[in-house]
Amino acid sequence: MDTGAHQSLKQTATLAVFVLGLIALVGWLVPVMIDSNPTPAKRAEAPPRTVTFEEVDRFLEDTLGRIGAEQVIRREDNDGIIRGIYQLPGGVETPMIAQRLRGFADEADIELYVSPVDGLDLEVRAYAGPKLRQQLLLVPDLPAPPKIRGSIRNPDRPMLSVVVTGVGDAGIDKLLDIRAPITIAIKPYTPFALRTARIAASHWHEVIADVPPDMTPQEAQRAVPLATGIWFDGTPVAPLGTFDVVVVPADKVSGARAPQAIRVLAAQRSDRRDAMATLNRARHIAVKMGRAALVIEADDPGLSKVLAWTARAHRDGYRIVLATEAARYQELRGPK
Repeated sequence: MDTGAHQSLKQTATLAVFVLGLIALVGWLVPVMIDSNPTPAKRAEAPPRTVTFEEVDRFLEDTLGRIGAEQVIRREDNDGIIRGIYQLPGGVETPMIAQRLRGFADEADIELYVSPVDGLDLEVRAYAGPKLRQQLLLVPDLPAPPKIRGSIRNPDRPMLSVVVTGVGDAGIDKLLDIRAPITIAIKPYTPFALRTARIAASHWHEVIADVPPDMTPQEAQRAVPLATGIWFDGTPVAPLGTFDVVVVPADKVSGARAPQAIRVLAAQRSDRRDAMATLNRARHIAVKMGRAALVIEADDPGLSKVLAWTARAHRDGYRIVLATEAARYQELRGPK
């Protein structure tokens, strides 16, 4: 092959390579120019971590130990939720405890909610995914209950209602002779239910129905004559009348959605502590919140001491009221 032919062939090959490169460049640029916002490539995301019941339990056991809380009551109910009460060490401030608990939960990646209750306690709710695992009440160490100075006619005195439950299996004439107004929760269809209800009302005490587990609140209230409300060991439910009172444990009210028309009275329960210790807490709550209630069983050995204080409560600056009065305590305040 002569030199001219070789040179011509070389030029032709170079031109072909250039044309092919130009075509490839155009083929790459055109789609990009048409779609100025190309869809980014999807990255594989790791599935969210699933927290187990065991992890929540271990976290709370360790955390409550770190803040020095001592267990008072702990039980696992039929719904799989652990409920309990823990005593906080003396001298601690509940806002600081709440802040520490939230910090520990963030470090452990545990879903934890802490909220104040009654101006004294802290409610702790811990979740495993969407399911509530533990609902705890952290109780501070309280000093001696305060005494309020001032006239016994002062309308702004803190109000306290005493509710005696489990009544009806025996006569309680001595209980009904107390001069301070108390609320009697009577169990339906018990031997002394009708007699006790009539005597209580005639002595200006209040009668409500003690709702048993196998009856609806409405059925129980119908079975107790003169009942103006119910004692219900659960979340608030509707009684017979719009203006009737619904007395429930304080720890069952927090987070519960009760219709505004229902008059709910949250009460401290003496079966979880000594009766006088529970009365102590109720007095502190009454001073902070303006009203409080104490629920105590008729066969509680501390009932006589509670009633003895109730008779002289006016000397300490407290106003003993019925449950329906405590439920609408703002209406009972006198003019300024």
